[in-house]
Amino acid sequence: MRNWKGLFIKTDDTEDKPQANKNITDTYSFPIANKDHSSGSNASSEIGVADQGVINEVLEVYAKGIDSINMPGYDFYEFYKAISSIGSANEITYKMAFQMAKSMDGNISPQKLLTDAEFYISKINEVYSQYTRQGQQKLNSIDTQRNEEKNKLMHEIETGNQQINQMRNQLQVLESEINQKRMTLSTIDSKFNPLESVIRQKLLANDNAKQISIAKLIAIKEGIQKNITS
Repeated sequence: MRNWKGLFIKTDDTEDKPQANKNITDTYSFPIANKDHSSGSNASSEIGVADQGVINEVLEVYAKGIDSINMPGYDFYEFYKAISSIGSANEITYKMAFQMAKSMDGNISPQKLLTDAEFYISKINEVYSQYTRQGQQKLNSIDTQRNEEKNKLMHEIETGNQQINQMRNQLQVLESEINQKRMTLSTIDSKFNPLESVIRQKLLANDNAKQISIAKLIAIKEGIQKNITS
């Protein structure tokens, strides 16, 4: 869970790890964005595609995050891991995996697996919303800083031009200062663009990773609904 939280915010390595069965929302103090993230298979179908390396990085964070909230005993997560390890599962595979699950925990039922699946999907949606909000806040902060610096420099340029008109004897000095400030102004975008690009890539990767992760979970969930009867 510390890895999930560290996607946009660096945390101290000494931070205590939450218990496996602790609700993930108890770990976060910042609010979740008011954005509808459907658990259906068509969720975020129109998002852009981020750099594959960044997607892989965020997918790994999501995988570790799911692993960190694995509930005690045998539940949907263990079933999901078992089915995922096969690659191409079918009805027989699902039934065999379910029988093995029953042998490990007599209380396992299709309904319990489906309920657990919704739990894990909901946690991905919660963390996704939190990261989306954090990333957008960082983009807004970058935009605010850029505008402040631009406005400051533009105001100084205007003041300088007014001084030139009023004080001809200081013309050369003021013109030199203005030219320098104009040069600085022209570099503002190049100063902020690399950081902005990284954040946007992570947001795209966050969208892609969430979509891929939920699609995998939903595929197993639908497999249970299709192949295992109560």
